[in-house]
Amino acid sequence: MRRRRFFALTLGVMIAGGCGGAGTSGVTPGGRLTVVVPTARGQGWDRAARALTAAMTGDRLVRAAEVSNHPGGMGVAALNAFAAARGPFTPEGRLLLTGMPMVAGAEMANAASVTRAATPLARLIGDWVALVVPSGSLLRTFDDFASALRRRPAELVVGGRLDGGSDHVLFGMIGKCLGVDVRLLDYAGYSGGAEGAEALYEGRVTALLGPARSFMPEIAAGRMHPLVVSSAERIDGIDAPTLMEREVRLEYADWCGLLGPRGMSDREREEAVALCDRVDASPRWRAACAANGWSRIYLGGDDFRRWLVTETRRTRAVLAELGLLSSFATSCWGSCVRRH
Repeated sequence: MRRRRFFALTLGVMIAGGCGGAGTSGVTPGGRLTVVVPTARGQGWDRAARALTAAMTGDRLVRAAEVSNHPGGMGVAALNAFAAARGPFTPEGRLLLTGMPMVAGAEMANAASVTRAATPLARLIGDWVALVVPSGSLLRTFDDFASALRRRPAELVVGGRLDGGSDHVLFGMIGKCLGVDVRLLDYAGYSGGAEGAEALYEGRVTALLGPARSFMPEIAAGRMHPLVVSSAERIDGIDAPTLMEREVRLEYADWCGLLGPRGMSDREREEAVALCDRVDASPRWRAACAANGWSRIYLGGDDFRRWLVTETRRTRAVLAELGLLSSFATSCWGSCVRRH
């Protein structure tokens, strides 16, 4: 097989933290890709993967593209399978979809980190997170929440998505920035947004973390009250300050990106990143992001790789303080450093 065909024929995309593939040095409109998603259909970033493949084919970035779901273990099953892929290449290229849950899942499973198991290509989009309480809560502001958390961290239960996932890690970061002993924080993880909302309304959790856009209908109906958002700027439709405004130096998104296989040559990686660049500029992709409320937070190539190394370290440090790692041999790293 000629070098020009290597990236195009074996490219693999993962949307949790990178855009990439194993294959020929160039992906052309004649190429075919399979985007491997580490969640079940309809869950997590699966919808983004399907919008991504539609944009790739609709804007003629590749000849054909499809989504293959490979759920299990917060993305670790898909990551391990992707990293272990061997054998002769076929005309069906593959990419892996990655994101923050996969980064945390690999750390908690004591598996190879995302940056070692695959080749980081690009960060694509993200969901900003909101902290909400029921409308009748006595906690009317984030300052009220912070004061209560400092006074009784073990008694104030915060809910969100799965244990060890984006919301849980953000809660740990917030507690750390507020000077709270993170080991005392009480977090309840739920598999779906409806379960978390039910727990909030029934009083089983005091507050709830989750994608800001998912809370908008309940906020508009007056059933939820937002305390703060994790974005750099305020979010239209949510009357709440940012963490930065409340002097908590965090800007945090539940991000999604693309990875390529291990061992890519410089030329292969450059051409894979170029494909990601074209995806970010794709009119269909930008329209899908606007329609679904996904924030484009594009970061490609070496900039993304460096960011992902740093983010992995910070995530691991928080997971350790939350007691979610079996062992941890490092000092506190990067407390309350603003994300870029």
